[in-house]
Amino acid sequence: MIRLLLVLVLLLSGAQAAAAEHDAAAYRALNAALVAEHIVPRYARFAGAAAGLERKADAACAKASPENAGAFRDAALAAQDAWQSVQHIRFGPAEQDMRSTRLAFWPDVRNRTGRELDALLRARDTTILKPGAFAGAKVVVQGFPALERLLFDPDGAAATGYRCALARAIAGNVAAIADAVHRGWTEGGDSYVSEIAKAGGEFARYRTPKEATLDLFKSLHAAVEMVADHKLGRPLGDSLAGARPKLAESWRSGRSLDNIRRNLEAAQAMYMGEDGSGKGGFSRFVRDVAKDAQLDDLLRRAFAQTVATAASVKLPLAEAVSDPAERAKLETLKTEAGALKAILAQRLTAALGIPLGFNALDGD
Repeated sequence: MIRLLLVLVLLLSGAQAAAAEHDAAAYRALNAALVAEHIVPRYARFAGAAAGLERKADAACAKASPENAGAFRDAALAAQDAWQSVQHIRFGPAEQDMRSTRLAFWPDVRNRTGRELDALLRARDTTILKPGAFAGAKVVVQGFPALERLLFDPDGAAATGYRCALARAIAGNVAAIADAVHRGWTEGGDSYVSEIAKAGGEFARYRTPKEATLDLFKSLHAAVEMVADHKLGRPLGDSLAGARPKLAESWRSGRSLDNIRRNLEAAQAMYMGEDGSGKGGFSRFVRDVAKDAQLDDLLRRAFAQTVATAASVKLPLAEAVSDPAERAKLETLKTEAGALKAILAQRLTAALGIPLGFNALDGD
């Protein structure tokens, strides 16, 4: 009852409020905190995990053994976990050269990944396996979905020979992209850390610090939107009979629900700060600058509830969508995530003083 009441409160409290006006220094401080405490550490962890994946791939293909194959699979999951924890930061270096899409081409509504991967396996082209060459492959096979098919597809062959070499090339490509994104944020005078810090200055990428805050907000909103509309909506279908488990992200490795949990926990950390105190997140701005403690309390409860509901699902997502009891939890989670998405778009934007009427995933 409490859960349903909170969802109702979220939905009914979405009446648009007049956008607040705040000092540029407040936006600048918020931006700096999010970059330093949320974005850069998460991309550093992803780059480290991706480098570890490349090492395990090299070892597995150099010497085939159950131990090395298992270590390769474990490293692939660890790198994917790290990516899911920062996937919502879609702008800047992740947007350059389609890096985010190359890492995770999903949803794949026409099975382009499967068809292109099959073509590569049939052709057995070795030129694409040379160091750095895989960056020129089709976007749909450059990242985690293709790697998952090679390592975890129940109908696929063991990752040996050319299949392992192809998986190793993908792992190396993931590591190179992860490193490039991390360096794009942190290295040099034109790093994206610097671009955000210079917002409002002469010749700056952002005309005002608030423009940079808008990009950061879009990332927060996109994390919740992707969960509600795609990662849950697609496999759930319209009914129990219409469940579509194989439309779930990462269903072959059984990580669909893990991805969702990491996405929601990342969004929660972006709002509440990495330690939950509000420092380093939007929460501190809402409470101390916008002076809206009621909204902050509401969003804190909503994030906590949504994360708890995701944790309560006991079966893998591909099974849960067809299990009446577990499906009910997923439907509740979808409702909660949808309500949270609405309150972010309507109430948080007003508190932040940023414009409404855009699609966060499209970036309009």
